[in-house]
Amino acid sequence: MYSDHKRIRRASLLGQVLTTAGVVDVEVVSETYTSSDRDAEEMGRMLLHGGFLADADLRAALEAVKEVESGNLTPDQAAYALKFAYDNCLPFAAALESTIMQAISVVNPNLLGELFLAANLVSEFQLAVAMDQARDCGLTLGRVLLLTQIITVPILEAAVELLRAVRDQQLLLHSAANALRLVAFEKLTLPEALRSVGMENQEEETRPKLGALLTGAGLIADFDAINAAEVGLENCKPIGQVFHESGLVTALVLRAALKLQQMIESALVTIQQAFELLRQVHNLQLPLEDLMKELGQLKSKMLSLLMQSGAVSQEEVSKAAGFFTGEATDVLTALVESQTITPQLMRDTARCVSLLESGKLKWELATMAILHCRRTGAELQDALTRVQSESAQRLHLLGLSPAMVG
Repeated sequence: MYSDHKRIRRASLLGQVLTTAGVVDVEVVSETYTSSDRDAEEMGRMLLHGGFLADADLRAALEAVKEVESGNLTPDQAAYALKFAYDNCLPFAAALESTIMQAISVVNPNLLGELFLAANLVSEFQLAVAMDQARDCGLTLGRVLLLTQIITVPILEAAVELLRAVRDQQLLLHSAANALRLVAFEKLTLPEALRSVGMENQEEETRPKLGALLTGAGLIADFDAINAAEVGLENCKPIGQVFHESGLVTALVLRAALKLQQMIESALVTIQQAFELLRQVHNLQLPLEDLMKELGQLKSKMLSLLMQSGAVSQEEVSKAAGFFTGEATDVLTALVESQTITPQLMRDTARCVSLLESGKLKWELATMAILHCRRTGAELQDALTRVQSESAQRLHLLGLSPAMVG
């Protein structure tokens, strides 16, 4: 005779495995749980007489409950075994002995699944079913969890980033799970969550991720970038190799993207310029080097602006020319590598040239602004505001207006 506590516990377990396995609707189980005065045997009889369960299914469910009570299975594992028995018309014992159930009973998920499980974002049952579906359909675990709406795209993105940190030995899996919980349940950003688990902010990356570069150029979908990142982590492959092998990008585009990553980091091109160059490589099927000839003209104009503004002297250019090493394949790169100018000044100079070419900025103001940026470290917009104000004051003192000298 069960004590009241054991009796109620058993009825609760019966309801849990039946609903988790999807064998009986939650509303039906809830009603019979109450009507049976929380007695498992009475619940079973009511479900049997109501036509919600066949006799064999009831026996299987009660056996599942016994396995949980004995500590051999967790409720989720028991529910999965019950579902397997139900779907395949097998006795519960036969379901447990099957190859699939032997693998699932110990739940040996891949690292992504382990992270979601540790973060309490999936149950053992959900993970086991999702892994089963992933194997059957040839999909990644992340994609299955997205398609079944168990997780969202932002959660998967955060999980992939955290797994990169785990792979690179910057974070333990336990800490990664804690961070993911904060992102999912406390709605923290990933950097905030990482700070909360004791991982200091890494230096802001100036090199964009390959997936972000390709999605920004409109060459692949965000979803494909996340999926490729997951595949790369699972199979220890560079993400670029995954993009190419899956047919998402050609070798020509991949080479261009990898080169543009380096160029953005060195401030030779802006992110928007890189997007446009990638689109042209893709659309015209031309090597990046051919398209860069036009960029060479831009660099020439940038160097001219730097020198004529006085931001860079001829002597500094000569010294930088002797600094050519590694990635320094032109004078502007050498100026940055020798720390004569900053990457920010390089970007501001490129922006100035763009404004000059579009007719939105006059040469005099451009040279004054770039010189101000070099001397003070100010950003271009602040420098332009400053020099425009000073220019207006000088004209006012001379009794002139901008229109009279424009």
